[in-house]
Amino acid sequence: MSSPLSGVMVSGGPGCHGRIDRADDPALPPAVLITVHDDAPPGVLREVCAGAEEQGIPTAILSGPPSDADDAGRHAAGESRLEVGVGIGPDGAVVVRHALVPAAVLVLDGGSPPSRVRAAGADAARIVAGLALRAM
Repeated sequence: MSSPLSGVMVSGGPGCHGRIDRADDPALPPAVLITVHDDAPPGVLREVCAGAEEQGIPTAILSGPPSDADDAGRHAAGESRLEVGVGIGPDGAVVVRHALVPAAVLVLDGGSPPSRVRAAGADAARIVAGLALRAM
């Protein structure tokens, strides 16, 4: 089942709750929220979700008007009950943010290898779990 995103699956992967419109839905368990640009490469979303799922933290794709990866990450972190969000830009850039930290926690340029993108998703989950980051 495809979303309006360019080839991105609605679920994002096994640990992803799919696309949501509201982060405050009580039926949705707390999750790392991901805001992704419509033109983002589909593999980037899949790897971010897989990395978080490997750490046992669920993800959900938050609808929103992302302009770039940093703004998207800031929006996702601000809406997440876990206060951690990931933004994915149109070029595949990935930004991991925490709502209480003014600067981005982790930034990957577009075109980063899938293993680094997966590690960024894992690190977003590791922030929630209070563990050391791997990609630093």
